[in-house]
Amino acid sequence: MPITDIETIKQQLAVHRGHFPTEAVRAAVQQREAITPILLDALQAAVDDPEALAANDRAMLHVFALYLLAQFREPAAYPLLCRLFSLPDEICLDLTGDVVTEDLARILASVCDTDLAPMQRMIEDPAVGDYVRSACLTAHTILVCEGRVPREQVIDYFASLFRERLPREGGLIWSSLVVESVDLYPQELLGDIERAYGDGLIDPYYISLKSVQRTLARDQERVLQEARERYRGLIDDTVAEMSCWAGFNMPDPALAAPSGIVAPTQPVVKSKKVGRNDPCPCGSGKKYKKCCLDLI
Repeated sequence: MPITDIETIKQQLAVHRGHFPTEAVRAAVQQREAITPILLDALQAAVDDPEALAANDRAMLHVFALYLLAQFREPAAYPLLCRLFSLPDEICLDLTGDVVTEDLARILASVCDTDLAPMQRMIEDPAVGDYVRSACLTAHTILVCEGRVPREQVIDYFASLFRERLPREGGLIWSSLVVESVDLYPQELLGDIERAYGDGLIDPYYISLKSVQRTLARDQERVLQEARERYRGLIDDTVAEMSCWAGFNMPDPALAAPSGIVAPTQPVVKSKKVGRNDPCPCGSGKKYKKCCLDLI
């Protein structure tokens, strides 16, 4: 029978059970108005007490909230996400795993309603994690690719980062800034980029100055089209986004093993498809980050 009761939907999304709750997610989408306050409450709880949430290895409602609220284009999620991802790096990774590096930019672009100021404050705040700051930069590029924000507006902001808003101390944020500039065709920023390389702010192994120059030798519209294809747009389908995750496509050891017996832990070969918060493929029943991740 189809799931229609909101409390049942919440329960199905609240805990990782080793499989993707397709029916519950589809039911949540069908009952968007009723489920939205519950999802916002889940994000609020993550912001209010992230350590307690991180201690619960199977908590999932806040992760589903990230994608569902993005799919809903829910602007009320935006300030909560900015607060959540302004927490220290390790806490963000504990709570959301690979979301930070895989989909955070698309999630932020989906809920921001073209209000760039909160993301820009995160970009310029050195206390925010480098991967989060980079995702905020990427969200700007996505909004341009989706036609939500004029390219010229973002290029002007990137110019202000190069010239005054970022301390000239190097680091990932500078290399990410060049990458995002390149994807928007950085004709107006070439002088700023060359100065940044000259000052040793950019990691040439991350992106080389020759790569920048090769991009500028190409057709601008072609460069922008390739960026649109690569960034995959906004979040439109939570089932399609999450159901392929490795953690939803393996047996749940805690449910499958006889009572009181856990399979012996064996190191596993690291796969980029196994997220930090997924059950460890070794079968221990622990999260990957608390088991074999450090053995690789």
